[in-house]
Amino acid sequence: MYYIVNHTQHIIAADNSLLDLLSVDNIDELYTKIALGDINFTPSDEGVTITTANGTESYQTQSHILSGMLGNITLVEIYPSEESTESTKDEISIIDDEPFDLMSDIEEMIEEEPAVEEPIIEETIVKETAPAEEEPKDDTSPIVVDIESISQDIGISTDDYNNFLNEYIDTALTLEEDLGSEEEEKRSNAISTLSHLSNVLHLPVITNIIEQIEDTSFDDQDALVKSLYATLARLTTTQTDTSNFLKEESVPTVEKDITTESIPTVEEDITTESFGTIDLSDVKPIHFDFQMEAAASDLSLPVELIEEFVNDFLAQAHVETDKMLKAYEKGDLDTIQKIGHLLKGTASNLRINPLADTLYEIQFCEDSDNLEKLIKEYWAHFLSFETQINLTSK
Repeated sequence: MYYIVNHTQHIIAADNSLLDLLSVDNIDELYTKIALGDINFTPSDEGVTITTANGTESYQTQSHILSGMLGNITLVEIYPSEESTESTKDEISIIDDEPFDLMSDIEEMIEEEPAVEEPIIEETIVKETAPAEEEPKDDTSPIVVDIESISQDIGISTDDYNNFLNEYIDTALTLEEDLGSEEEEKRSNAISTLSHLSNVLHLPVITNIIEQIEDTSFDDQDALVKSLYATLARLTTTQTDTSNFLKEESVPTVEKDITTESIPTVEEDITTESFGTIDLSDVKPIHFDFQMEAAASDLSLPVELIEEFVNDFLAQAHVETDKMLKAYEKGDLDTIQKIGHLLKGTASNLRINPLADTLYEIQFCEDSDNLEKLIKEYWAHFLSFETQINLTSK
């Protein structure tokens, strides 16, 4: 049995014998279970200990360093502990004498994990079609996310995956400052969050860059961080075109696309008459129940992932509500409706139904006289929701 780890000790390939032993169908499923902690590999000087739901087993191993396109990788061959020492030594000596006899097996294993190798394939195509010196460092060609296949593997609808992908990109945007922070704890937490979510959403091209950031000194991280956000801007899905949530432009414009798209044109038709001002300081919470576990069960996702998205939504709602109040003061109904649409989509995806219902009314409200009542009702539900989340997280 074999598996391959990259320079950060993440498993990137495994043969069918090992997959069968672990009761998984493919490397994607293994990768997800490792990310969620359902399967653990603990290497040691004597071998490796593998922990699954069925128990813990220890095995002897022999490692071989190989040179790959993304740096050195390690082929780990597993020997069942029951094998005789003499048999093990015989097999090891064959490998040591003829190390390249394993290359065909390695190629087969890597081919079984197309998602991990996708960026390498894309890079190879560029090199074949243009001289190396003319290859742009900031490629703007789309990176297609196979939303149909990944959604099926994770067990959610394509619409839910698409919305969670949007949430992930929003999270990445909010963590950009932390990634560039000189405070190690902030930087480490940002890296850990983005890495975990990219694994769950099956975004190996993003995971690879984040791992490089993690393994690079702070002084040398700037180029990699820029590469991360440039790559996020290139993501698109097979279900919709690049206009779905990211265009071939810099990532920071994503938020502008969501909240202020076409506003300059609209402003030409908007009068300077204000709707007035809204004071939310005296709004009292309207209680409703929200169960994180129920939302996770409904979406077939880990509770930890739902918690990440909920916390992102809380931060997003504060920012967007401030924008909504400013738009109200300017008499900008179009922007208020757009913000209502944005927040409604996230609330609906996370099954925060009372919030989603009120935001839906804001999204389609055409009478400015009703806006203050609707915005205060939305905020009353939001205060209750935020209190519940803060209490359960303590």
